[in-house]
Amino acid sequence: MTTYTNIFTGALIAPALAAYNPITLTGNLALQWPLETAPNSNLATPIIDITVGTTGAYNVTLPPANSVGVGTFVIINNLSSFNQAIYNNAGAVIVASQAPGSVFFYYLQNNSTAAGVWFAFQYGAAVSTPSVAAIAGPGLRAVGATLGQDIVVLSVNTNYVLSTASPGDQAKLVNWTGGAGTITVPLAAVVGANWYVQVRNSGTSILTLTNSGSDTINGVANLSMNPSDSLFLVCDGTTWWTIGLGPIVTGTFHVVTISLAGNTGNYVLSGSQLNQIGYTFTGAMAGNSIIIVPNTTQEYWLRNTTTGGTLQIATAAQGAGGPAIAANSQAIFYSDGANVYLASPAGLISSVPVTIAQGGTNATTAGQALINLGGTTTGIGVFTAASAQAAQASLLTSSNADALVYALVLG
Repeated sequence: MTTYTNIFTGALIAPALAAYNPITLTGNLALQWPLETAPNSNLATPIIDITVGTTGAYNVTLPPANSVGVGTFVIINNLSSFNQAIYNNAGAVIVASQAPGSVFFYYLQNNSTAAGVWFAFQYGAAVSTPSVAAIAGPGLRAVGATLGQDIVVLSVNTNYVLSTASPGDQAKLVNWTGGAGTITVPLAAVVGANWYVQVRNSGTSILTLTNSGSDTINGVANLSMNPSDSLFLVCDGTTWWTIGLGPIVTGTFHVVTISLAGNTGNYVLSGSQLNQIGYTFTGAMAGNSIIIVPNTTQEYWLRNTTTGGTLQIATAAQGAGGPAIAANSQAIFYSDGANVYLASPAGLISSVPVTIAQGGTNATTAGQALINLGGTTTGIGVFTAASAQAAQASLLTSSNADALVYALVLG
């Protein structure tokens, strides 16, 4: 055979472009492009027949994609009795298991990297068998010859906008690790139906999911997530819905004391101050203050010992419209997730004695109560006599009457 020598390097070069290469595998093999390369068994020619010299299935790695042009192809005919795996130059699987007797057509779609983008299909078959790696998308990855779930965890601690770039944040788990903050949800019309993301609040305060445009989540403009909340956020093409988000149920009652010394304006509950139920507020405020609570269903038992201004409790949207709690008093409030309301009548549990207007007597003794309720001297005398007679009559009931008779008999 006539050979040709490269005048610059002295290396042998092929007299013509090799088009066919029968390969006998004895182990894993990395192919080379037949470009200024002496004929050898490693050439990635357009047509390759594979046989196996020893028992076993091996890996065949294609050459660097960025050394040739797009459209370059390799046809591999597996003449062995074993499955063979075909990989790109970066070690990622293209076809995890090319079966014995099958012929696959591999062609290059993108050559911007050494790995490239290869597409493979079963050549000449009645039914094409697509490459698992080629059809894997957001939330899916190739696991051998099958598809498996793929969840990428993205941790963020500052305000974040979900990415819609392909694949962007689709199918990811966005793990919030900061304090109070927001995650902005893309327009439903942009991402379309079936787009979803998973969100967990691993932070120390309320995480707010903020919509774009006029979109809603579960019918509301914004959605608050308490620490430890998690959910699937799914788009139907026009709006957003959650799966797995429920109210936090607590079976314990905690009391926390918060100093409002020097505070004026809004004071936002956060971190360990959340979900404590009982709150005592102390200190000399610099002005009127509003306790801002999250948009979640919750009850609040408040005690106000502050000075220097009025004290209210409200959601952020409710603001100055929230109910007030008087100084040196206690009251119970509740939130329906949108607004805070007074649950106990104003002053009922903080004013002793209970006033007549609130259903009490405004007295601490029976005599004073009779006077406060408008009793006259005659009326009070009649009421007292009637009460005494009723008390005596009660002694003649049941076992008391039997005891009286027994005593009289015995003398």
